[in-house]
Amino acid sequence: MKQKTRETIFASIWQALKNGKSFFIAGHQNPDGDSLGCTLTMVSLLSRLGKKSYAYATPAIGNDLQFLPGLQNIHVNKLPANPKFDTVILLECSDRTRGGDLENVLKNAKTIINIDHHLISDEYGHINYIDSSASSTAEIIFQLFEDSEDALLPTPDEATCLYTGLETDTGRFLHSNTSAEALRVASALVALGADIAQINQVIYFTKPYIDLKLLGRALEKMELRFDNKYSQIVLTKRDFEALGATPAQTQGIVSQPTMIPGVEVSALIKEEDDKVSVNLRARNAVDVSQIAQKFGGGGHARASGFKVTGKALEDVTGELAEVVKNVVKKIR
Repeated sequence: MKQKTRETIFASIWQALKNGKSFFIAGHQNPDGDSLGCTLTMVSLLSRLGKKSYAYATPAIGNDLQFLPGLQNIHVNKLPANPKFDTVILLECSDRTRGGDLENVLKNAKTIINIDHHLISDEYGHINYIDSSASSTAEIIFQLFEDSEDALLPTPDEATCLYTGLETDTGRFLHSNTSAEALRVASALVALGADIAQINQVIYFTKPYIDLKLLGRALEKMELRFDNKYSQIVLTKRDFEALGATPAQTQGIVSQPTMIPGVEVSALIKEEDDKVSVNLRARNAVDVSQIAQKFGGGGHARASGFKVTGKALEDVTGELAEVVKNVVKKIR
């Protein structure tokens, strides 16, 4: 994105933040560290600007993110009875439906601000800032701070939220989206007081018993196909019920098979009550966002996903396998 364009859009966002009177903020459904971290940062920033906001997340927040400061300000799965806000901010939502059933909120808004970093993202806002070269939405929000006329910088709590988003979306700075800019922003957030010790301890070195049991079951069910280039894990409703677990407790599982030499694509396929959800990861040569797009999903080159309703688990599994087969057979 050209610097002039960035400056113009950021100036419009700051003007909207200062002129707005009532704000609604949401990230995407099943919020991850980036989506939730940015939501909490915006709530805190608006409070510092003397503004009131209503922050929303659906359907639940994972145990690994319960430590984030300001979490008490998030309304989980609870929309306001009178959804009239003059300004709506959607974070990391590649289309207007990604935040959940928000149409009543969106149609009443005078200004919709859309900030995202996905490769495929709709410009549904009145103000859109979409930068697919950014490692995370957290990186963009930090740049927004830097471009403020008042030279605002994140507080230690805001820095903790943004660092969480940056670190989780880059896979602890191991994924290919780890750029020089991402590392610069990370360094600045640490200098501003991000609690990286707590972030790492809670997210990467703490796992509930059930989560580990679910990981074990998932690895037992892992299959390698197509000359061991494709790893497939299918978790059924029975698998979750047997352990007293939920699909939300599968975070990180899809990345495990990519450690196996030769695996290029890893898929975690989950049977849920009303849908089949699929997480995809790639190691080197495959852009899994293109695979996800064939099923109405999307994401990043190395990490994407999609959801399917109205189809049986076996059908989704088979259709995905055919698509992956045609992709990985071209890899020598």
